[in-house]
Amino acid sequence: MRVQFVQSGGYAGAVKGCELDTATLAPDAAQQLQKLVQDSGLSGSHESLSKTGRDLGQYEITVEGHGPKIAVVLDDETLPAAAKPLVGFLKKNSRPVPLK
Repeated sequence: MRVQFVQSGGYAGAVKGCELDTATLAPDAAQQLQKLVQDSGLSGSHESLSKTGRDLGQYEITVEGHGPKIAVVLDDETLPAAAKPLVGFLKKNSRPVPLK
């Protein structure tokens, strides 16, 4: 399973991200990531952004190889509570992404 993550927005506007593959992660980390994806409740492809929030963090999450492809764009207000542990795990594994 491959998970791509991009975090942007927020007050500083920094862009961070990661690409994790359960085939190359340590077994414990791979198992944890699979469980977090399963428990997140995320499915399908959609974008759900708050119209009222300013300076909110925005999260792009793509999951492939774990059932149907998941490709979602959410922000701090629209992120489901069940997906917060997954985003926390991905944030811990993220690094600054150079602007193109």
